[in-house]
Amino acid sequence: MTAKTIGVISIKGGVGKTVTTCNLGSALAELGKKVLLVDADFTSPNLALHFGIVSPEKTLHHVFAGKVTAYEAVHNYSENLDILPCSLVGEKVNPYLLKEKLSGVKKLYDYILIDAAPTLNDDMLATIVASDELLVVTSPDYPTLSATLHAVKMAQKKKTPIVGLVLNKVRGKKFELTPKEIEEASGVNILGVVRDDIHIPASIAGTKPAVEHKPRTHASRSFRQIAAALAEIDYDRSIFATLRNWFQSRGK
Repeated sequence: MTAKTIGVISIKGGVGKTVTTCNLGSALAELGKKVLLVDADFTSPNLALHFGIVSPEKTLHHVFAGKVTAYEAVHNYSENLDILPCSLVGEKVNPYLLKEKLSGVKKLYDYILIDAAPTLNDDMLATIVASDELLVVTSPDYPTLSATLHAVKMAQKKKTPIVGLVLNKVRGKKFELTPKEIEEASGVNILGVVRDDIHIPASIAGTKPAVEHKPRTHASRSFRQIAAALAEIDYDRSIFATLRNWFQSRGK
């Protein structure tokens, strides 16, 4: 197998990009896919903390410095889910280096999800260059939509396909932008809608993805629907796959 690499991007902080990356990775792993999550936020890395990995000894920073390989810096979280954490990278990073360093592990996974830096600079460019497709995370408000339009334009300029938008933190209020308005403004289809859910920050505090922490909430179901769409699996079929994998893990 050779992994499909998907960059998860947003150029506005606070929209839930890292949460989306973690939960989609966990949901894909539930479907039996071998998944690697990569923290490519070089100035404010925190993806590993979502999985309870604190102060890892080997990170993407060490990979860039040539001290270890990407394979050696991978941390196993579960049977199908691995994490490649990052520590603070103080110096400027060649935006083409990430793609080069990940090439050695692509044959080990079905999917690699890259959590991009929320900045419109070379840090995000590193994710765009390393990705086969991009997933853009947004929320239903005008400031975020403006940032989303910039992200979409940058991706189109670099000719990296956008697989869709994740509309996150939806409260169902009249003052929010509708999915139709967001799709028309961006020219990109919405792959899934995730409601604002108190269980999300609770799952972060518990250092587990929401799909694992509270698997029956609307947000968890939405992340599973999006993961099934990424894997091109019928969602109803994916539910049975998830249940089967859960029972198998319980029997071990």
